[in-house]
Formats: sequence, C-alpha cells, structure tokens
Amino acid sequence: MKKSWISIILSLVTLASALAAAQGPKRTGEGFFIAVSGQSLAFKGDFDGRLVLWHFDKAFFVPEMKNATAFGFGLGYKRNSWLWELLYVTSRHPSAFQDRDGTAFYRSVEIDGRSFLVKDFPLKPYILVGISVPWLKVDQGAEMYGLKYRATYIGLGLNFGAGIILDIAPFLFVSGGGVYRALGYGYVSGEGKGRDITTLRVGQGGPEWKSWLKTSSLGLSFGLGLVF
Repeated sequence: MKKSWISIILSLVTLASALAAAQGPKRTGEGFFIAVSGQSLAFKGDFDGRLVLWHFDKAFFVPEMKNATAFGFGLGYKRNSWLWELLYVTSRHPSAFQDRDGTAFYRSVEIDGRSFLVKDFPLKPYILVGISVPWLKVDQGAEMYGLKYRATYIGLGLNFGAGIILDIAPFLFVSGGGVYRALGYGYVSGEGKGRDITTLRVGQGGPEWKSWLKTSSLGLSFGLGLVF
C-alpha cells in the first residue's frame, strides 16, 4: 500500500510538470484540481466493542475499530480565497468484538470547503467545514441462527478542521492540518432487509436503542493537489 501511495504522488508530480511545460507559466494557481491525501482515523464513541443490537433473532455486533490511515481521492475548484473539494475516502481497520476479530472497511463521500485566512501569499492558513455520507462494512458483524454475515452501516457526518495550504508552484500545492469528524449511523443491514438503528434493541428482547450510533475521530490530514 505504501509503494502504491508513493507511486500515485510521483505520478501526479510528473503529470503536473508535463502540463506546466506544455501550457507555459500559470500565475494564479486557480482552477480545477485533482488531489490525493492521507488521513489518520481513530474512531471513538459507540464503536467500542461492547454493544450488541438485536432485531428478533438477528444480532448486530458493534465492534471496536483500531486506528488506521485513510486514503483520499478528490477533485474540486481552487480560488485565491477559497477551495471546494469532492472527496472519496477509504480505509481498512482491524476490528474486534469480544472473541471475534475481523476487519471493518470505512468509506465516505464528502464535500469539503476551505476558506483561506490569507490571500495573495503562497502559504495560506485555512478553516474547513464539510459534510459526508459514510458507510461501514464489518466482516462477521451480524449473526442469525448461528450464521455470521457482513454488516453494513450507513449514516451522515460533519467535518471541521484547520490547517495550511502551500502553493509550491502555480500548478501544484500541498496541504496539512487537523480534521475532526462527527458521524452518526442510522441504518444497518446484514443478511436480508436493512433496519433503522433506532428501533433495534439492546440485548435480545431488551429496551430499544432509540438513537443513531455515534462516533468521532480527530486526526491529521496531508494532501497533494494538481491545478489544471
């Protein structure tokens, strides 16, 4: 995975250099861009490996998710005072629930906006606000009549952050900062029909959960962007 990540970055730099040579100098650093990024994810909250939610004879085991690095692929538009980005994020987390170890796959489609606090300067501090649609697939996360199935959680999220963007060249920029993610999962499916999480029960025949599954993550993010 690390070699693939390095190869992507080197390919972007090579492509950027070729475009710059073909198009001549570009002074503004504004326009459409593509970007790659790496982010540290450390989910807390309800995903602590202790909660089991039931729908009659079907159980959903909410795992503990170990920390992991997520990779992002984005496209957007950059101006002198702001930037918008549509981003796809993916990560793989070792997961655990009591005596069962497995893997959880996190995916998210996000729209993030960054407002630059300094204009007309290569180094631009920014604040970030965004929304996301995350989904999480957990191997062996559901069980019915002794058979184990994959569980899939779908929800909504908000992103908040701050950092800096450095324009290395008119066609190339790097970014780094911190991002706080607040996520809520309201729907889960296993084998068969999916369920509203708020109607599931804590323990078989127990009280209703009456809430979305809540989790959050605070981590660092680094990116590389190519402006066309």
